[in-house]
Amino acid sequence: MNSKRAFRYLCYISLLLFVSAGLYALGAVLAEQDTDPRETAFPSSEMPDQLCLTWSDSPQHTQTIQWRTSPAVRTGQVQYHPAAEGEENAHTADASLFVLKDSGVINDPVNHRFTAVLRDLIPGTVYRYRVGAASRWSDWSEFVTAPAGTAPFSFVYLGDPQVGFDQWSQLLQSAITRCPDAAFYAVAGDQVNRGTHRNEWDELFRAATGIFDRRPYVPAPGNHDYARRWKPKMYLDLLTLPENGPVCPGPELSYAFHYSNALFVVLDSNRFIRAQKAWLEEQLKNTKATWKFAIFHHPAYSSKANRDNRTIRKVWGSLFDTYHVDMALQGHDHGYLRTKPMHGGLVAASPAEGTVYVVSVSGAKRYAVGDFSYAEKTLDHTATWQHIDIQTEGGDVLTYRAYTQEGTLVDELTIRK
Repeated sequence: MNSKRAFRYLCYISLLLFVSAGLYALGAVLAEQDTDPRETAFPSSEMPDQLCLTWSDSPQHTQTIQWRTSPAVRTGQVQYHPAAEGEENAHTADASLFVLKDSGVINDPVNHRFTAVLRDLIPGTVYRYRVGAASRWSDWSEFVTAPAGTAPFSFVYLGDPQVGFDQWSQLLQSAITRCPDAAFYAVAGDQVNRGTHRNEWDELFRAATGIFDRRPYVPAPGNHDYARRWKPKMYLDLLTLPENGPVCPGPELSYAFHYSNALFVVLDSNRFIRAQKAWLEEQLKNTKATWKFAIFHHPAYSSKANRDNRTIRKVWGSLFDTYHVDMALQGHDHGYLRTKPMHGGLVAASPAEGTVYVVSVSGAKRYAVGDFSYAEKTLDHTATWQHIDIQTEGGDVLTYRAYTQEGTLVDELTIRK
C-alpha cells in the first residue's frame, strides 16, 4: 500500500513539474514576443528602407549591408561598384531573407529583412551601391573599405540613444556635418528603450538615415537591448555582426576587429563578465595594434552616484592595465564623464601609464553626474557625440573631442605615442 501511494505521489509530482515547465516555456515565448499593442510611425513598404552598414568580417575586404521591405518583396540584391568606375561595371550580390515578426506592431507586424555580405573588396576604396530587386531600388549610396595598412582615420563614439530619436537625429547630423570622413559610428549600448519593440528600432533606423547607410554601425549590447530577456533577440535579428567572440555570451554579442593601426574590442557587459576574460586577453595580447579601444555598456568607472560595476573594473580593468588599453568607451549612466588615466584603480601619471574611461549619452534621457575623485571632466544632463581622430604621419597622435548636439566643443584630450 505504501509503495502504491509513493508511486502515485511521484506521478503527481512529475505531472506538476511537467505542467510547470510547459507554462514557464509558454510564458517565455509570450514574453519574447512582447505582444503589447502599438503602432510604428514608419511602416514598411515594397521600397527598401532602413539601409544599414555593419561589419561581420574583415573591414578591409568585406561590407555587410542590411535593409527591409514589406512581405510583398521576397528577393533582394545589392548592385555595387568602385566609385571611380561607372555603373555599367557594377557587380551583383544576392541577399538572404529573414522574416521578422512583432505581433504587437498592429499596423506592420511582419517585415522582410535582407542581408548581403560583399566580399573580395579592394581596401581603402570608395564604393557606390544600391539595394532592391526588380524595379524597386534604393537611391545610390556609398561606403569606404578600411585601409590595407596603417593610415590616418577617425570615428564617432556615442553613448545610449535609447529615447528621443528626433533629437538624436539632429545630433547625428551635427556629427556627420562636422566630421564627414569619420570611418564608422560606435554605439555603447541601449540602442532603444525596449529592445523587443520593433517600432522603436524603426525610429532608430529612421533617425540614422543618411548615416548608417554610408558609415558602418558598430554597436555594443545594452541592458535595454536585452529588455530583461536571456538574449537580445531583436538586436541579433536586425544586425549582422562578427562571430569571432567568446562562446559566452554568444555570437555577435562580443567581437573584435582591426582598423588601420587600431584594435577595437566590443564587449557584452550585461552578463558572463568573467567568461569573456580569456578571449579578451587573447585579443589584447596577440595584437600588434598601436591603439587599443574597448567598447561596452556598463561603466567600469561610473558617472552616476550609487552605481559601481566592480566586477567589470576588476576582471576587465586588470587586463586593460596589463595590455594598456588606451580608451574604454561606455554608456548606461546617461551623463558625461571622462576619467583621469586609471591603472589598478588609482590615478596614473599620464595616458601612457593608464586607461582613459569615458561615459556618455547621446539620447534624450540624461542624468546628473556624481562627484568622483577619478573624474577629469563631467557634464550634467548633456547629450554629446565624440570624435576620435588618429594621425599616423610624424608620430602617432590621438585627438579626442566631445561635442554637444549643437556642435559646441565641450571636452578635448590629446594622447601621443
